[in-house]
Amino acid sequence: MRTEVKLIDETYTIRGEKVDVVTSARFDVDSGEQVFDEKLDNEAILSAFDKYRNNHGIISPERIKKTRHSFGLSQRDFATLLGWSATTIATYETGSLPSIANNKILLALEGDPDVALPLYDTSKESMTERGRAAFEENVGTSEVEKSKKFIEKGINALFANTNYSEFSGYNAFDLKKFSNMVLYFVIKVPKLTKTKLNKLLFYTDFTHFARSTISMSGVSYARLPHGPVPDQYSLLYGSMESANLIVEKEISTGKYDWSYYVPKADFNAKLFSKEELVVMHDILERFKNMNATAISALSHKEDAWIDNDNAELISYDYANSLSVLNN
Repeated sequence: MRTEVKLIDETYTIRGEKVDVVTSARFDVDSGEQVFDEKLDNEAILSAFDKYRNNHGIISPERIKKTRHSFGLSQRDFATLLGWSATTIATYETGSLPSIANNKILLALEGDPDVALPLYDTSKESMTERGRAAFEENVGTSEVEKSKKFIEKGINALFANTNYSEFSGYNAFDLKKFSNMVLYFVIKVPKLTKTKLNKLLFYTDFTHFARSTISMSGVSYARLPHGPVPDQYSLLYGSMESANLIVEKEISTGKYDWSYYVPKADFNAKLFSKEELVVMHDILERFKNMNATAISALSHKEDAWIDNDNAELISYDYANSLSVLNN
């Protein structure tokens, strides 16, 4: 028998709904009749299921596998975590449609791995030892890790009102990224004071905005007497100390007391693009030999500081007038 493959319109009924797809089918060249082709028929059914998923926001088998792998779990342990059967996970990963309730759970896990923490607390005794170790390594369940996540979520929520506005550089605040910007400068600049650190961060975010029309960290900056500072900077640095990322050291010279930061963690360059790393390097080279008094005096010459009243948030639209762009 001579056969050929043609495109045809096909309609499938999925959960009571008709789904139309254009798919390939095999035909007898001589009679023109459609003949059975298991591979093409399966592809047509999967195409209809994919269209149904897209229309109803149902997670795909590939995304379910990716979510499971993000926890480092086998199908058996993933099923135990969720309180389902291993067969259920296996069928979902090979194309079956999750129920509405199960789909919501899978989407929630995909969007926020921390959703799994309360599930883990009730299911961990039934998981394999290997599964427990993998979950704890990939999610972090120690009290220290839980505290870090709690603090991070709370602080990110604190800045939610300015996200994607002129005061955040049209970005969303990211505590993890901000913390690593701090670590970059604390590691690179010996005995870095809070005053100088505040200015380094200001010039970094605003310079990146001037070059790319978006801030690096999404943090808002406020005008204070000593120059621009990250809004709520005491809380931000305090959260980093609580997470054991930095520690503040105090020095007494007899005449006056002062403090500086010491790093307790490594800088994570993977959080930044090549362009962002270049900006941080440029700011470091520009200001590394300038003391806190000098960099504060320079910041007082910026329109961003001059045009705003004390404690007011500073629009990133001032970025293009920065003195560092003209030197």
